[in-house]
Amino acid sequence: MKNETKLGALRERMLLKSRRDYALTSVLVLSLLGFAPADRARQADVEVRLQDNSDWWSTFQRSDSDESVVPEARQFARANFMILGVNLGEDMFRKAATKLGKATIIQRGDASMGRRQACYTSPGAQDKLYVIFERGEVEFTFYLFADGPAWEGSDRCVVSDAVSRLLTTASGLHLGESPSQVIAILGNPTKQLPNELVYSFLVKKKTSSKDLERAKREHPEMTDKDLEEAYGFYTLGSGIEAKFANSKLTYLAVSKAETN
Repeated sequence: MKNETKLGALRERMLLKSRRDYALTSVLVLSLLGFAPADRARQADVEVRLQDNSDWWSTFQRSDSDESVVPEARQFARANFMILGVNLGEDMFRKAATKLGKATIIQRGDASMGRRQACYTSPGAQDKLYVIFERGEVEFTFYLFADGPAWEGSDRCVVSDAVSRLLTTASGLHLGESPSQVIAILGNPTKQLPNELVYSFLVKKKTSSKDLERAKREHPEMTDKDLEEAYGFYTLGSGIEAKFANSKLTYLAVSKAETN
């Protein structure tokens, strides 16, 4: 029953719909494994807390739950989790700073709704594009979108020539594509709406020997059998939300989370 509860909660977040309860349990497990937000301690960038929820583009703003979207037992190619040479993961803020410039890390929310964001934008005042890296308690997400409503903190986005209409993910996704072009790259969506494609995947994977060794070092009191039972497998949840205007991609959110 405990595993089913965790799995069900992760499914809802991987639908890009917020849930306030599962992350507190999941982050504790990741901390025991050594996956705690270690990059926070290493991060040298300035961090600013904003007491608002104006980040309309964040998946944390999705307060509703679409029960019609059932996660599929599939997973994306790794190239879908990379943009500007930065992979979603523990060190994405550091890598983005190295490649694009040091950004002010914006903090919003708290507990399971807490999130940290680093924003990059295209040069010029017109036809603005944005790439934003976001970390929640157990999720890593990047966003690629054009224009949209103003939000608090957008003035802290780092201007980079690398952010342009030519920008693509490592898998070939880019703004301006049609729904059929996106489907050609990602396959059939979990759910298709008139102006939106939703992908929600969930798979159980075997923990790598490297991560098991790390867990063993963290928990020398555990036997090999106990370690295998506790950390031998993990759940990889991933989601992509693509939104269109006039049949052209204008917003892309790519997210993943690993939990035991």
